[in-house]
Amino acid sequence: FDVGIAEEHAVSMAGGLAKQGMVPVVAIYSTFLQRSYDQILQDISMLKLHVVLAIDRAGLVGDDGETHHGVFDVGFLSQVPGMTVLAPCCTEELKEMLRWAVLECSGPVAVRYPRGGDGAVTESCWDPDSGVITHRQGKDGAIITYGSLINQALAAADILAQQGLSVSVIRLTKLNPVSARGLEAALAGQRVILIAEEAIGGLGADLSCMIHQILPDSSTAVIDLGREYVTHGTVAKLYEKHGLDAAGIADRFLEVRKS
Repeated sequence: FDVGIAEEHAVSMAGGLAKQGMVPVVAIYSTFLQRSYDQILQDISMLKLHVVLAIDRAGLVGDDGETHHGVFDVGFLSQVPGMTVLAPCCTEELKEMLRWAVLECSGPVAVRYPRGGDGAVTESCWDPDSGVITHRQGKDGAIITYGSLINQALAAADILAQQGLSVSVIRLTKLNPVSARGLEAALAGQRVILIAEEAIGGLGADLSCMIHQILPDSSTAVIDLGREYVTHGTVAKLYEKHGLDAAGIADRFLEVRKS
């Protein structure tokens, strides 16, 4: 069903279909999903309905313009009771997550995926029971991220390796709920940099609190997009501007390590 730009109606309609036993998939850009926040809360989540939100254009979208950046959905979806939020990093993983969301999940579930193709990781190693994947194991600290930002995190680890530092690279595949046990096992008390392609106060803030609770001796820093609206520009330029590119991540890691 194409309901045009009536996103509020699309989500409420999906709730009605789910009450009748169907499994609706609602495909909406992240930036437009904001319009249906109330419907997500009242018409899906509160009723514990199995609706799949397929969230396109998640994260920075570059030349689509300032209004199209999908940088708020992680924060507001993580507030929704009972909502599962998944973040694939490649096409293969997206397919697996969508299949799981439709056929094996229950309740509301969101799968957020970026504009663009695959990067450094092209094969899925996703485990729906875990939500935490260690791509590299190091002893001098850890970089945590999700989605396509894994490409910048791995490149930052390469830069740091050239300086003699061994850094863990950890990716979250399930952004809500986050597995505290999985994080604790992966981090082992290290200094941590959280890389989040979102506005300030979302997943980065929640993870900082969680890490402090489970690993009180670890130090944590967050790189996100800040409080201002993200301007128009290519993804590469915007990553560089906000310190989310590989060089910026490596520099921030070195600052945190000295503190």
